[in-house]
Amino acid sequence: MDMLAGLFGGLGLFFLGVKGLSGQLAAMAGGRMREAMAKGTRGPGQAAFLGLMLGFFTQSSNAVTFITASMRAAGMIPPRRVLPLLAWANVGTAGLVLLATLDLRAAALWLLGLTGFAGYFAADGGGRWRPLLAALTGLGCMLLGLGLIKASAAPLRDMEIIRTVLAFGGDAWLLPFLVGALVTLIAQSSSTVSILAITLKAAGLLSFDQAVATIYGASLGSGLAVLLLAGGLEGTARQPVLWQAALRAAGAGLFLLMLELERSFDIPLVLWGVGQLTRELDTQLALVFLLLQLITALLIAPFHKPLERLLERWSPTSEGEIQSRPRYLYPQALEDAPSALALVVAEERRLAERLPHLLDPVREDTEGGTPVSTAAMAALEAQIARFIAALLAREMPAEALHDAVRLQARLGLLTALRETVGEYVATAQGLVEEGMAGPVSAMAESLHLLLEELREIGDEAAADWLAELASDRGEMMQRLRRQMAGAAQERFFALTGLFERAVWLIRRLALLETASA
Repeated sequence: MDMLAGLFGGLGLFFLGVKGLSGQLAAMAGGRMREAMAKGTRGPGQAAFLGLMLGFFTQSSNAVTFITASMRAAGMIPPRRVLPLLAWANVGTAGLVLLATLDLRAAALWLLGLTGFAGYFAADGGGRWRPLLAALTGLGCMLLGLGLIKASAAPLRDMEIIRTVLAFGGDAWLLPFLVGALVTLIAQSSSTVSILAITLKAAGLLSFDQAVATIYGASLGSGLAVLLLAGGLEGTARQPVLWQAALRAAGAGLFLLMLELERSFDIPLVLWGVGQLTRELDTQLALVFLLLQLITALLIAPFHKPLERLLERWSPTSEGEIQSRPRYLYPQALEDAPSALALVVAEERRLAERLPHLLDPVREDTEGGTPVSTAAMAALEAQIARFIAALLAREMPAEALHDAVRLQARLGLLTALRETVGEYVATAQGLVEEGMAGPVSAMAESLHLLLEELREIGDEAAADWLAELASDRGEMMQRLRRQMAGAAQERFFALTGLFERAVWLIRRLALLETASA
């Protein structure tokens, strides 16, 4: 029971440590990571180096993959830089595997003592160092858990049943390979499973070749895991996921083939190479993990261009992504405030032009064409907001500053109007299904007219006309409410409330235009 408790507790400490370490590192690097990925991928060499650093510091190729996917969808990183970045991020994750081969139980205890005292006495720099302390605590738990697993698993070698099972299994690699893939699919970390394989080899529960096969299976499982987690992604956002899955599968297949060639025909390949570098079996296995990532990244590098075209065919840009991307904004425009403001005006005009189409589901006479995505509009609004915030952080003339603040306020009103119209359409569709298409359609046509006038504003006279057109309609709404009765009355009240709010927001936008004239 003591042995089982040691194994179970060691595994618990190890998993707790890995989760805490990778989670805290990813959280600390989150904003900086996106900024670095957007600015530091000008060439394939820079992208590879950045991927190596991100993999090393986050110790999670899956985290890097999904951050890359979100940035790829936003058009912040080109596809030709995604391929080397992710390939070398896998190489960076080997740092944790190499570290785990060392016996650092004493260091782990000192580390846990340091973080424990710092946490108890609130020596965290007023909260600034708290994420770092949490990451160090995770590292200490992970190293201590590994030491406990090794110590507790050692007596298993002397048990008769374990010797029988090991003798029956021999040096067969297929089962360890499949187990490595399956466990990685659950644990979501190939480095975690590889470290466990090295630990079990040190305890005598796996042969060297079986531990190698487990590491290769973990690579395949990591690719399958990222593919399963990306079930809802589409378009360019899915491209990094497909690349990572294909890269992991190709590496696992190639190295598994080399393992069989080396075992069956004594051809000096990977195992021979790591044996020449060190005599320590734990270190040899860690180097196998490193070479799996490194050689795969090097072999695939000459084929980036054809693979990029293949990914474009497999997962082309979706209509929603096209709608969510700015057409006029680019970072260099921030250097000249007047030019940047003109670009913001053009992007906000694109938002206003889409607003009337949001009513198409509840209108009788629609123009057809590509449906407008509210999610894509929200994504575009967020990018415009970030551009304006970056512009406001710079020095600019007083007049330009006034215009930037006005455009920021206009963007807020457009966002609120888009949300209100979206709620209006959802409520109206329910009322149409209950046989209230007449009043709902009339209100939708009235709101559509106002939105059309909003997007056509070109001068102060047009803004004044729209402000007058969108004047208070409270009396008309009250009359409509009195005419309604029955079960749908409450929902119709909500619909008229949304209509009034949309009209009020349109009027605010019109008045904002007159104030700027």
